Amino acid sequence: MTIRLVTDSTADLPEEWLRAFGITVVDLHLVEEDGVPVSTSAATPDEIAEVYEGLLADPDCTGVVSVHLSRELSRTWQSAADASTRFGGRVLVVDSQGAGMAFGAVVAQCAWAAARGLGLSATYELAERLCRGASTFAAVESLDSLRRGGRISAVAAIFGGALSMRPIIILRGGTIDLAAKARTTTKAHQKVRSLLREELSKGDVLVAVHHHRSPERAEDMAAEIRKETTFPERVRIVEFDEVLGWHLGDGAVGVSVTGLHDTEFPIPGVSPQDEA
Repeated sequence: MTIRLVTDSTADLPEEWLRAFGITVVDLHLVEEDGVPVSTSAATPDEIAEVYEGLLADPDCTGVVSVHLSRELSRTWQSAADASTRFGGRVLVVDSQGAGMAFGAVVAQCAWAAARGLGLSATYELAERLCRGASTFAAVESLDSLRRGGRISAVAAIFGGALSMRPIIILRGGTIDLAAKARTTTKAHQKVRSLLREELSKGDVLVAVHHHRSPERAEDMAAEIRKETTFPERVRIVEFDEVLGWHLGDGAVGVSVTGLHDTEFPIPGVSPQDEA
């Protein structure tokens, strides 16, 4: 008897992680006009309810914990909450208050813990706790994409774009704020690493370096972070999904930090030799 984990595509979990932990993903989408993306679309309650129904039809599945993109950034959490009311308490829904692997790493850890016997309520509580401690910093080329998508205030967008500065944003507690700015991309990435140091000093964490169409920048960021940690094997590179990428814009590089609940957690793609 097991608890299953559901999330959405903005968790940015690699396929290897999805297979390893048996996680089910609901897709969010870009909305296009004449072949050009103009907005994004949340999953509907009916789409998510269909996923829950399919999982709960398995006699071995006793419940579902569903963890989603911050409710401040998408209606997907609300759709999941609405869908959950159809299943008599067998589905519990978590507002991650985050995006990307900041909560994707939470989902993976919860799926692993559930497979080892953690119950429905305890898995939900673990997801809530880990999500509250996660954070994401990102260096973007401008705030125009976030403003266009309605994800940051016009005042912050104007301030961040002043004098061609490179904005550094932080996503924590469900909302996006301007954390700092720099004159060049290189200095912006240095500032991100500086802001990360406090997060990395908190103890055992998982780190994901995200990027949108900028793999070289992500590789450079990951390499520098690995030099500053005692756990380089826990620093992974993950591409932003199409929805987050559209909001952040080309060239964006972000770093998510999520607490590690159990140091025995098997990071897909990392061998015991890597961890030694």
